[in-house]
Amino acid sequence: MKYYKCGGETFELTLNPFPFKCKRCKGNEALIEIPSQGIKVCLTCFNQIFENRLKNTIKRYRMFRNTKKVGVFVSGGKDSAALLFSLKKVFPELVLQAIHLNLGIQYYSDLAEETVRKLCQEIEVPLYVYNIPKEEGYSIDHFVHTMFKNKICSVCGVIKRYLFTKIAKNLGIDVIATGHHLDDTVSTMLTLFFQGDFEGIVRLGPVLPPLYPGQATKVKPFYHTPEKDIFYYTALNKIPVETCTCPHGEITPSKKNKKIIEEWEKENKQFKYQLLSVFVKKLIPLLKTHPDYKLSSSEFKSCVKCGEITTASDEICSRCKRVSLIENLKEKKLELTPEEFKEFIENHPKDDWRVFDLREKEDFEKSAFEGTLWVNPEIVQASYRKLSKLFKPYRNKTLFFYCYTGRLSYILTLKLRKLGFKAFNISFPERLLIS
Repeated sequence: MKYYKCGGETFELTLNPFPFKCKRCKGNEALIEIPSQGIKVCLTCFNQIFENRLKNTIKRYRMFRNTKKVGVFVSGGKDSAALLFSLKKVFPELVLQAIHLNLGIQYYSDLAEETVRKLCQEIEVPLYVYNIPKEEGYSIDHFVHTMFKNKICSVCGVIKRYLFTKIAKNLGIDVIATGHHLDDTVSTMLTLFFQGDFEGIVRLGPVLPPLYPGQATKVKPFYHTPEKDIFYYTALNKIPVETCTCPHGEITPSKKNKKIIEEWEKENKQFKYQLLSVFVKKLIPLLKTHPDYKLSSSEFKSCVKCGEITTASDEICSRCKRVSLIENLKEKKLELTPEEFKEFIENHPKDDWRVFDLREKEDFEKSAFEGTLWVNPEIVQASYRKLSKLFKPYRNKTLFFYCYTGRLSYILTLKLRKLGFKAFNISFPERLLIS
C-alpha cells in the first residue's frame, strides 16, 4: 500500500512475513515491525499495542470525562480515519459523531467525502457533512485569487477551526477529537519555539479546555502515537482513506522541521518522545505560570460580521477577514467548459492565448486541439521555480490546460495561478477533442 501526503511525502508498506514468531505473543507469525519500538509482531499484537496506547492516552489525560458526545472531524486522510475507526473499536459505548467538511476543492473534495461516507457506513457511525460551497458560496480554491494564494493551508486551517467550533455547538458536541499525532505535535512545537510563539506552544497540549462558554473541549487521542504507526494501522486494517492528495499541499516550516526530527530519530528511536516530554513536562507548565498566557472569557467578544467569538482586539474574526477577500472578487473562475473556452478564443486574437495538452505524447500526436502545445504530464511535480522558468515566455498570455480527466491539468492551473499566471483548466476534455 502507498499513501501520498500533501506536500509530496509518501508512505509505503509491503508485507513480507518474517521467518520467526511474533516477539510479543510468541505464537503467530511476525508480520510487521513497530518503528517506534523496533520489535516485530503479528497483526493481532500490533493492533493491541496501537489500541492500548490510544486507550491509555485518553485515560491518562481524562479526555472523555463527563462527555456526552464526541465529534470526530474526518477529512478522508489516514489520521482522522484511523482515529474514528479505533475509537469505535476501543470505546464501543462512546457516542460518536463523524463530521466532514467538503472544502469545494475541485477534483479532490468530492472524492474525499465519498471515502468518508464509505468509512462511516462500514463502522456504523453517523456522519454530518458540511459543504462549504453550498452553505457559504465559496471554496478553498478561490483563495488563489487573493493575497493568500501561497498560503492556502494557513487559510484552510483558519476556516476549519472556525467551523469546528460552530458545527460542534450546533450538534451539541462537548468534545472534539482530532487526528493530530506525535509527529505533528513535536514538529509544530519546535517550529513555534523557533518563532518565539510560546502562547501557541501552550495550546498544543493533549487537552485544550474551552476558552469561553459554549465551546467544546479539544483533545488529541493520538498525542503519543507516531505517524508511521497510524499509517500501518490504516493499511493493515484496510481502513478506507483518500487515494489522492490535496492540490494545495505545501511544504510548511513544520514539515521541514519534521524531516530534521526524523534524521535525529535515526540515531535515537525515542527522540520524539523525549522532545515531547521536555515540552509537556517542563516548558508548557512553566509558560502557564506567566500571566500573559492566561486568557479569560472577558478577552473575547462577538465578531461584528458572523457573531462568532473573536479576540477583544478584533472587531472581525480571522475567518471573516479572509472570506471577505473572496466576496470582493469580480472573477473567481479557474476552469472553463469546452464551450466557454471556444467562445473565448473566438473573441480574442490568437497571440493572446496558448493551449497545452498534458496527456501522454502518443495520445497528443493522435488527437489534439488545433494549435495545442504538448507538455510532459510529469511537469506537474516540478518546483515552482522551474514552472516559473518554463512558462516565462507566456507570462502575458492567457493559458489553457487539459488532460485526460481534468484533474492533472487543474493542479497545474492552480500552481501557475499561485505564480501569477492567468491560467485556466478545461473541463470535460473529451468533448473538446471530439468536437
